[in-house]
Amino acid sequence: MQNDYVWGIFVVDETIKFPNFFPIGIYTTRDVAVNEINALPKDHNYQLLRLPLNHNFGYIHEKSGTLVGMEAIFHEHFHFKDES
Repeated sequence: MQNDYVWGIFVVDETIKFPNFFPIGIYTTRDVAVNEINALPKDHNYQLLRLPLNHNFGYIHEKSGTLVGMEAIFHEHFHFKDES
């Protein structure tokens, strides 16, 4: 059975203004993506997004009227950098 989504790993760069994260990997399963996140350097924070295939997840912002993205996108945060 084919998935209707992929799992994207994004690295977070806190030194720049939002949007401050960018993709570094795409995987077919969450388990593989999480294993990859756990193997990445711990001097950054990461986000894991479940991205639907063949689906536009952008939307028009009510107040600004501009096209923005990530409506109804499941995501998780992996904070390594700030942990002691």
